[in-house]
Amino acid sequence: MLLVERDGAWHTVRTFDNAHNPEEHHEHRYVGAEKQEPIVTQGSVNDAMHGAEVKLLGGWGDIVRSWERTR
Repeated sequence: MLLVERDGAWHTVRTFDNAHNPEEHHEHRYVGAEKQEPIVTQGSVNDAMHGAEVKLLGGWGDIVRSWERTR
């Protein structure tokens, strides 16, 4: 999950889950406060967690800037 604090409030920017099936992974973007349809991938939980970590650690700044343009 990627959260950002703006104007004294916390906002969700990106979430990752496997709520429907352990092998089905969802990445949700947010446009403003609205959750968008997920990007769906298949694979192991460990691979999905690693991919989410790499994406957030390497690209969180770009992700936040993209979200800020939708506010």
